[in-house]
Amino acid sequence: MPPPLAFLLCTAFVLFLLRVERRASPRVSAALWIPTLWMLAIASKPLAIWLGVTGDNESGSALDRLVLTGLSLAAMVVITRRRFDWSGALRRHGWLLALLVYMLVSTLWSDITFIALKRWMREGIVVIMALFILSEANPRQALESILRRSAYILIPFSLMLIKYYPALGVNYGRWSGMQMWIGVTVHKNTLGRLCLVSASFLLWAIYRRWREPAMARGRFQGWADVSVFLITLVLFKGADNAFSATSVGTFAVGIATFLGLLWLRKLRLRVPQPALLALVIFLIGFGVSAPFLGGSNLSLFNSTFGRDETLTGRTQVWQALVPMAMGQPVLGYGFGSFWTIARQELYEINFAHNGYLDILLTLGIVGLAFYTFWLLSCVRKLHGALAQDYDWACLAICFLFMAVVYNATESALDSLAELMTAVPVLASFVGSGRMIRASR
Repeated sequence: MPPPLAFLLCTAFVLFLLRVERRASPRVSAALWIPTLWMLAIASKPLAIWLGVTGDNESGSALDRLVLTGLSLAAMVVITRRRFDWSGALRRHGWLLALLVYMLVSTLWSDITFIALKRWMREGIVVIMALFILSEANPRQALESILRRSAYILIPFSLMLIKYYPALGVNYGRWSGMQMWIGVTVHKNTLGRLCLVSASFLLWAIYRRWREPAMARGRFQGWADVSVFLITLVLFKGADNAFSATSVGTFAVGIATFLGLLWLRKLRLRVPQPALLALVIFLIGFGVSAPFLGGSNLSLFNSTFGRDETLTGRTQVWQALVPMAMGQPVLGYGFGSFWTIARQELYEINFAHNGYLDILLTLGIVGLAFYTFWLLSCVRKLHGALAQDYDWACLAICFLFMAVVYNATESALDSLAELMTAVPVLASFVGSGRMIRASR
């Protein structure tokens, strides 16, 4: 098939999917495309890469900053016109605000303070988009629409780029030369994150439609979810089995968590909040200890997914970075300030392959404590949401657990603007106790 024809057919397929989604979500406003476009931006390649615009590797692309700033300003205008009680909503997320404030303060001892401040502004946009979703008439349906639209657009186009535009959708390992599928993202691991979030949501949507067909809306919604879910499974496999093992393993953890919660409901047992809190604390401790133990606590992961003893070079990376973290253990090097161009060239990487180690490098032990308290506060909010909508709260809890597990061998937790972290942020806002509606 000629590539232009493949592009046209893929575009027609995506437009059909979006039309199906729109008909199945009548209570979602047209303005919801503002956070949807933001989600598409953080889940795919930067606009500068798509358009071939060169920029500073350290400060980032001015074009992307302009677009993200425009989306955030548009979101704030809509929130203001809806007269939404945003201050009341923010008061319910004190630990998240404390974390953001500490991130901002930490830029004061950074070697690149101005650049760090620009990076911090991306973190604040996440909160703006969360407030926007809360201002919708049905926040949960709004979040579902954003996740579904993102999957409907990015997953089919990823497969199309891989098959017909390999210059954009395929990459090769720097040292191994192994072919890697990247689709609309920048790396096979970021494609794995996209597949992980999309597959988890679509599988949940398929289950909910099967369990409560009377609540289902849309003539073709179920078939659309199934088709995109199957494409996601194809992308999970990768080229020549060069898949993101962390994403596949995390997906298995998410499924196990969801089944466990459903099993408790079947037995008519209440989900104990202390157990959820203890499990999250254990998983955080497990992820934090991995770099300091040289990955020895991940030996089962090696054998299960066919990885070598070095976890594809991660143990050497950790061996080099742990002494740096211990050089400034309390406060770290400042938010967004460790991975300067000089350090990227020195270590030949731009992240630690462990989200907790990246937090220690940038924010120190104090920052890790703020992250831990924020995650525990999310657990309490989502546990309370079980009484309102058990199935939806189960999905949100799975997203949170998957984010905690994922960061044991990949880096995403150190930034709220990463897809794997942004989704739990949005879910915690939507699921936090009672709904805070806009007063019109």
